[in-house]
Amino acid sequence: MKFIALFAVSVLFTTPALSEELVIPGSGNPEFVLGELANAFNARQKTHRIVIPPSTGIAGAIRVVSEGISTLGRVGRPLTEAELAKGLVYLPLGREAVAVAAGAGVSVQAISSAQLADVFTGKITNWAALGGKPAPIRAIGKESTDAIRRQLTIQFKDLVYADSVKIVHLDTFLIELLDRYPTSFAVINRSALGACKTKVAILALDGVQPTVENVSNGSYPMLMEFGLIHKPSGLSPAGKAFVEFIRSPEGEKIFRTHGVLVKNANG
Repeated sequence: MKFIALFAVSVLFTTPALSEELVIPGSGNPEFVLGELANAFNARQKTHRIVIPPSTGIAGAIRVVSEGISTLGRVGRPLTEAELAKGLVYLPLGREAVAVAAGAGVSVQAISSAQLADVFTGKITNWAALGGKPAPIRAIGKESTDAIRRQLTIQFKDLVYADSVKIVHLDTFLIELLDRYPTSFAVINRSALGACKTKVAILALDGVQPTVENVSNGSYPMLMEFGLIHKPSGLSPAGKAFVEFIRSPEGEKIFRTHGVLVKNANG
């Protein structure tokens, strides 16, 4: 019994205590890939634990960080001047392609920018018009204030969607519909597609595939950027450690696996 007691005391003093559990709320765009990074980070050290909860949107991230509820938030776009004026710091993490995705039942492999616009405005409603098997296109869109739409060129940002387009407010809902309907259609950041449970199709846009290489060389026509926000006082120890991990060779490899090009604060 004395040996057991001594062993228990030894374990108590040799097992490292959790220093900080850091919850990073906010945008759904980087939710999946940051979740993958958090899982890898948590598995490789026991000092801190990073939690990536379901999306509360960019507005949610700004609110909780501004009010001091959370020291770090995730956003799917750079902050505006008005948002920065609230006393927030934007830390860019990565750039990636905004991919054109279709349900697992779609055989079409490519689409042009003009055709993409025609699908969302209701001029093209059947996959046969794009060279595929006859089937209705179940187009899914995000609201005009969505982080991705705000970063696209005027050609796409100002599109007025047809009434037939199903508008969703969270990426998780968009992914769910892509999985549910084999003839669905949507645009979403490339890394978010890692959450799909079915083998969705990823179409080339204007003859260019949404790869890291084509993001890097600027040949892919639709890009988005995401990052983290915090107060000017700086990052907590867990926040610093997580950002260092993201920008380490291992973190960069995880990013690239999901189509993300790491972006440093200096560009």
